[in-house]
Amino acid sequence: MNKKIIFLVAVVCAFVLVGAGVAIERYWSGKNKSEKASSTQTATATVTKTQSAAAKASATATSTGLKTYKNYTIKYLIEYPAEATVEDMSDPKADAIENSTCLKISTDNYYILIGKKPSESDEAGLCFRTGVGADWSNGPTDTLAAAGMEYTANGMHTEAASAGYYQDFFSISPVNGRVKIEYGTSVNEKYTSATKDQAKSQVHKIIASYSPAE
Repeated sequence: MNKKIIFLVAVVCAFVLVGAGVAIERYWSGKNKSEKASSTQTATATVTKTQSAAAKASATATSTGLKTYKNYTIKYLIEYPAEATVEDMSDPKADAIENSTCLKISTDNYYILIGKKPSESDEAGLCFRTGVGADWSNGPTDTLAAAGMEYTANGMHTEAASAGYYQDFFSISPVNGRVKIEYGTSVNEKYTSATKDQAKSQVHKIIASYSPAE
């Protein structure tokens, strides 16, 4: 009788030990799978964040090609390439470039002047060329956009085609009546990488970005 009891106890203990071993194995197996899944999710999230950061960096790199200038005196916005120089040509000088009444955006191949529109008693103004002695009616014309509207400007032009030199300048007065815009190109195609058409195209893009602002 004692032998049978001992045998049964031994069998029960064996089952308990086997069951405990199986339970422990399943526990660690499940935990490892959970940790692997969590690791995979973390890695995926890291990749996603990295891709998102790369996308933002790309957008920033693209947007840094243009800068935005806002004027608080004449109240307008305009965009210009990062390589262009922006100067206050006001006389007297403005207390800050954002308050300029005569702003110049320029490179070696083009310039743009944006100033307060002269009054009838001072049509030339202090910011722009006077054109004294020139017959503007016989000069070249140029079509471009500003603040969503199209304008045809009369201008002046000189060139020495054999030397690759071209120079012109034009002006427009946007209908909002706040400003006058004068612009021009000066290109020597034999000594610079820019062509007269490229310079004119860049000027058109800058002026097209002009818009009144409050």
